[in-house]
Amino acid sequence: MKISELTSEMVKDYIGISDDDSDDIVGTLLMPAAKAYITGYTGLTEEQLDEHDDLAVAFCVLANDMFTQRDYTTSIHRQVSPTVKTILSLYAVNHLR
Repeated sequence: MKISELTSEMVKDYIGISDDDSDDIVGTLLMPAAKAYITGYTGLTEEQLDEHDDLAVAFCVLANDMFTQRDYTTSIHRQVSPTVKTILSLYAVNHLR
């Protein structure tokens, strides 16, 4: 599955949100933020993101993390999920290797 094929309903299911009131948060806040994070981290364009099906997993994990980790004081040493970091690193064109 490609990131562009993900719907807010699919992302809500992944996150475990069952109410309809969260449609706006998922579709207008979390999904664009997750995509922006991935494009910024990897340096890939939105079109290039769809060349890699596994980035949809990283996208959903990021959206979930953005939803569940809303408190600033949850942890001082917040780090990117190892799964997300590994997937994004595979396609990062803007980092020296």
